[in-house]
Amino acid sequence: MGKQGYIKKEIPLKRKIPLYGLLLIVLLQGCSVSKYVPQQKIPPQRLQKDVAILKKTLQQNHPGLYWYADKTNIDAAFTALQQSVIDSLTELAFHNKVAQMVATIECGHTAVRFSKLYIHYLMNNRFPMFPLYLYNWKNHLYVFKNMHAKDTMLIKGMEVLTINQFSAAQIIDSLYQFISADANNPYFKAQVISNNFPAWYRLVFGLDSTYQLQYIDTSGAKKTVCLKNYVPEKDTSALHATTIRSNKAYPLPSKKISALQLKRSLQIDTLHRFAYMYVSSFSGGRLRGFFRKSFRTIKQQKITHLIVDVRGNGGGNVNKSVLLTKYLIRQPFKVADTAVSLHKTMWDKRYILPWWLYWFPMQWGSVKGADRLFHAKRIETHIYRPKLKKHFNGHIFLLQDGYTFSAAAMFTGSLKGQPNVLIAGTPSGGAYYGNNALFLPHLKLPNSKLRITLPMYRVVLDSARPKNGKGVLPDMWVQPQQRNHLTLPPNALQQVIFKIVQNK
Repeated sequence: MGKQGYIKKEIPLKRKIPLYGLLLIVLLQGCSVSKYVPQQKIPPQRLQKDVAILKKTLQQNHPGLYWYADKTNIDAAFTALQQSVIDSLTELAFHNKVAQMVATIECGHTAVRFSKLYIHYLMNNRFPMFPLYLYNWKNHLYVFKNMHAKDTMLIKGMEVLTINQFSAAQIIDSLYQFISADANNPYFKAQVISNNFPAWYRLVFGLDSTYQLQYIDTSGAKKTVCLKNYVPEKDTSALHATTIRSNKAYPLPSKKISALQLKRSLQIDTLHRFAYMYVSSFSGGRLRGFFRKSFRTIKQQKITHLIVDVRGNGGGNVNKSVLLTKYLIRQPFKVADTAVSLHKTMWDKRYILPWWLYWFPMQWGSVKGADRLFHAKRIETHIYRPKLKKHFNGHIFLLQDGYTFSAAAMFTGSLKGQPNVLIAGTPSGGAYYGNNALFLPHLKLPNSKLRITLPMYRVVLDSARPKNGKGVLPDMWVQPQQRNHLTLPPNALQQVIFKIVQNK
């Protein structure tokens, strides 16, 4: 989220080994790789080398290292990280230290992931977990889901005040320190925590056998309860599939739907002549064909109002984001005013994965400008035009939240201000002015095997927008109903839009 302690054995080949012998060696090696030991510690000398590589790579290649954050703060964070690795550490402990340092850059695309071995270990083992999924809103925590299904005290919507004597505000502030976000966007960080509170709590605070919680019940009274960890059953495939959807702080569908429908869907209300399009990501989902068929259907049905829901959409393929924009926007547009990198290559390709995939387009697709930076000219100059056929000209309602990020925030930002467009929800997680993105290889640290996403271009989407790091602001704010201790119903925004449609 490295492969420490595992040493690949060398077998002397003094004579020809039979084919079955070679197969046996491969199988034995595969088994040894799977035996990851999370308690294994990495010597400080190796950790210090990883820190040095991280610092040098970021300074040489990160295009916006000091863009939204103050250089003094980042330099101090580097120094603190270097001074904190004087003893041996586990991968988890080192990950947390690196994540805190990287978060000071205030770039949502620069994030720390565990080694592949550690992720494989987590995916193939069941561990006890903090039993509550909590919804984070303005320094308050509300129960979204209680994994102890028979517990009738802590139900959805109740506010949790403290966990083990730490206030909700203290817990949230501690978790925020490990999350990278554009200009420290609080709406993005809040949604990240809401998506999987048990995992973040375990990462930062670890697990206890029991938890003392103070909460507010349905009558408004403060109560105290002691909770045990939730222990998943051995066969949790159904639970895992359920959690994938519930982790985005939206309820599960009432009936079985395909994987494609989880990524994108279209619903038509022919009576009121409005359509609801849901796009959870701009990667995968066969979006090109989906958009083409959807807008053909919308035109055939003579739909006058369209809702496009990109809540929980973390971005993805910029070309697919541009494609959807072309069906809705009224005037020609560019992806960005500027897209620049510091160099045409990586500082040390040995640690960049996969370096070759990005090296070639950077060599041939960027030109050195008068500012001595390398500009992606096609991004800066190519003009996209609205679709002539199947273009939607009716009323458009865009639904966004704190997890509307990267290419999804570019999408809502491109349409903001258009006379027939209304954006509803909360500010997006992606910055309205610009971000560090486009090419996103991984920096793999050689000793810990941690992977840090390394954006290669600093992108200014529109230089006329304020450079304050804030997300795309909604035209209509829709917030959780805190007074009733209820999280925002999944269809609340749709209901608001539906009332607007009815009144037109």
